[in-house]
Order: sequence, then C-alpha cells, then structure tokens
Amino acid sequence: MAESQSRKILVLSAAVGAGHTITARALVRSCEMAHPEVNIAWLDSLDLSARISKWLCDKLINTTIAGKMPHLYSYIYDSLDREEKMVKRDTIGTHLNRFLARKFLRRVAAEKPDIIICTHFQPGDLIHALRRKGKIKCPVGVIVTDYYMHSYWEVRDADFFIVSSEEMKSILVEKGYAPEMVHVIGIPVRPEFTAPFDRAEILKKLGCEEGAPIVLTVSSGWHKAGPEVTVKALMQTGIKMQILAVAGKNKTSEAALRALQPPPEVSLKVFGFVDYIHEMMRVSDVMVAKPGGLTVVEALATGLPFIAINPVPGQEMGNCHYLQQMGAGVLVKRLGCLKYHLREILEDKEKHAQMRADAAKAGRPRAAFEIIDLLLEKINR
Repeated sequence: MAESQSRKILVLSAAVGAGHTITARALVRSCEMAHPEVNIAWLDSLDLSARISKWLCDKLINTTIAGKMPHLYSYIYDSLDREEKMVKRDTIGTHLNRFLARKFLRRVAAEKPDIIICTHFQPGDLIHALRRKGKIKCPVGVIVTDYYMHSYWEVRDADFFIVSSEEMKSILVEKGYAPEMVHVIGIPVRPEFTAPFDRAEILKKLGCEEGAPIVLTVSSGWHKAGPEVTVKALMQTGIKMQILAVAGKNKTSEAALRALQPPPEVSLKVFGFVDYIHEMMRVSDVMVAKPGGLTVVEALATGLPFIAINPVPGQEMGNCHYLQQMGAGVLVKRLGCLKYHLREILEDKEKHAQMRADAAKAGRPRAAFEIIDLLLEKINR
C-alpha cells in the first residue's frame, strides 16, 4: 500500500461538451472507490487555458458549427480523417494553443504524475511539448470516447490507447500501431451504473407503474425544433406507454414539455436536470435520443435499446453505426420512421428482448474500474 500511495495518476480532460468531463469524473470516482490508497488528480485543459480557447473549442466548433452548420462540420470531420497514420506537426496554430494553455501545462508538469490518461485528444496533443522538453517522462494514454476511430484521436507520442471495440483496434493496428498499445476495454461510466438497484423503488420514485412500457427521451429535439416535437410524435403512435422526458438544464424545453397534453393512453413525466439518469435507464424499455457518446455509453451499460434521432454528422453517425452493428439500436431520419420503429420494438417482444441482450453485450459498465487497474499495472511494471 505504501508503494501505491507514492504513485500518482493524472486524468486530463477538455470541457468540450459534458461527456469528456463526466468520463474523467467517472475515472476519479472509480479509483477512489476501488483503490482509496492511490493518489489520483484531474485537470481540465480548457478550464486552465485562456478563455478564447474554450470559446473556440466549445462554442465555435461544438455549438455553432456542429450544432448549426452540420454539413460544414461533416466536411471538416471527414477531411481530417486519414487511412494512414496521422502525422501531427508543429504549426503556428499549435504554438498558439500552447501559448494559450501555459497555465495548464505548468500545472501538469507540477503534478509530477507517474502516468497520464486523457479523455480528449486536445490535452494529449498539448502535453507533447512537455515530453519533448523532458518535463514529464511518464507514460501517456488516451481513452477514445467515441465508437469510431477518427484520426484526430491519434495523440502525438501516445504510449497506449483504450478503445471500445476490436474494429477500432484493427484500425489503429492497420495504421502501424503495435497491437499491445491498444486495449479494448470501453468508455468509462459512473460507478452508479454497476450498483444493484430495486426496480419497484425506482418506479415509485418516478411515479411509474408496471405494465405499460416506459420510453425515455433526453432533451432531444427534432432538427431545429425543440424536444416537444419528438415527444408529440411518441404520443401519436397510439401505443399505451409511459414517457420520461428529461429536459436537462434547458428551462425553455422543460416548459414546452410541461405544456403538452398527452392522450389518455400516455402518461407523460417531465423532468429538468437529474442526477439519477442511471435509474431511469434501468427501468426503461427503450431510449429515444440524439446519439451523443455519453448517452449511448450509458444506455448500453444498462442494456437499453436505442432509437437514435438527429445525429450530428461525424462522431454521432459513428455511434449510430455501432448501435446498428451491435443490434442494440436503430437510426431514424423521419418522424414517421420514429413511430414505426417504436411500435416494432415495443410490440415485438422477441425483438425487444434480443435488442436488450445485444445492448447488454455491447455495454461495459465496469470499464472505469478496468481502466484504473490497467493504469496501476502499467505504473508497477
């Protein structure tokens, strides 16, 4: 134990959307639960960089281009992907990014970690300068938090990668990375996803009943319309169901959802921000949502069939392909298709059971714990 106490794991994330930070938090909490004797720290590159860095990465690219100009985002995404190994060289932009991230780089060097794990490629590429100058000499790993192995995840001088499928591993190996560098473990989820649960207690907490199927939707609008359009389509299927509609922190969406008048055969429960989405997923029969990385990971961790809507061209399409490949979900492009697939999944018990089984097979609820064990193994070699 004394040896473990002298070791330090450093987790690096970039606050581009919520998924990468939640993944980092899942690693920290899992380590604290399974190995309380281990010293683990967490830094976010954008929180410790100049404000313009976060604006460029999160607001401009993630919100404006991906959210409002999806075709442009798709073009950029595809143009940056390579069949061959990605060679990242120092450019004016690279030096500017490091200049804006001076505080972050100083903090990383000051931590003196024994191993670094990145949940986003951006901090991994930034710390290349520290390794080149000899300010950090520890192994650096990258967790690919998508289900497609895009070239931008090829962090400069990374010592190892953690991916979700053998296909992703094969892509890296074909590019020339050694097989032993790539570990197929999965994307971390919070420890709550591995905890036992009481279905009856959760149903009572949510105001639901046994019998009618439960459909979970999470702040997912239809193209430029709000989530109320999606929920209206669900209510118009004529299926007796219970809908759990989570608006998150968007008060406008929550108000629009609460204004809906469900038909007699539908029970609509509207929620704002919740910290018990894992419980909702546990008792639901199907999820209807945008296929963001974190949403898909958590749904699979609970064996929940997925109906994907409005994917952003790029990584979310990769997530859709993975869901379809594993038999755990379907992609719908029209509201009419949404009604068709929802009816098919809920009314065909055999199909629903198979999708549940396939989702559970694809899910890796203990990925965070397994990753921490791998990091400790690498430290102690």
